[in-house]
Amino acid sequence: MGRKRTIDRGALMNAIEAVARREGLDGLSIDAVAKEAGISKSSVLYDCGSKSALLAEFTRHQLEAHGKGCEAARARYAGQPNASFRAMIDEFRTAPTDEEMSVAMLICAGVGKDANCREVMRGKIAEETRRVIGEATDKREVLRALLSLHGLAFLEYFGFYHFDETVRNELLDDLLAIAEKDRPASDET
Repeated sequence: MGRKRTIDRGALMNAIEAVARREGLDGLSIDAVAKEAGISKSSVLYDCGSKSALLAEFTRHQLEAHGKGCEAARARYAGQPNASFRAMIDEFRTAPTDEEMSVAMLICAGVGKDANCREVMRGKIAEETRRVIGEATDKREVLRALLSLHGLAFLEYFGFYHFDETVRNELLDDLLAIAEKDRPASDET
């Protein structure tokens, strides 16, 4: 039985990001990522298999990293109505950094270029939407609020508009008020 080859996942994701930033997605290749990571091409092929799989893994890795912040916030709201939506609101209290915006642009480029990346993104957004709507009592109202939150996030992450902190927090407070007032009739006293 052969020895299983494993690559440090964080190092591989850093290498993908470095190559994509330097060369663009057209310059992203198994060879370039292997050189950047200081590992053999066969090791990258063993773990990812193709350029498309590299992009999909990078997208999944970034979404998982963002999701960990939401999981921690969701734990703080455990047992309260709309815990998942409240957690998402918390995650957008801070404006995205230039680094986060740059990663968002890489992911967007990957999603536009590659069906596997689109599927990863589609699955993540569908999962979040189902979770948020599943917890809501007034599903339509919470869905509208969720769409507003996504709109705010997309405007800022893609650099189309930057809200100052006061305005961002007022908007998020409005969305939080919707999440807080949305509760089963049996909870109202």
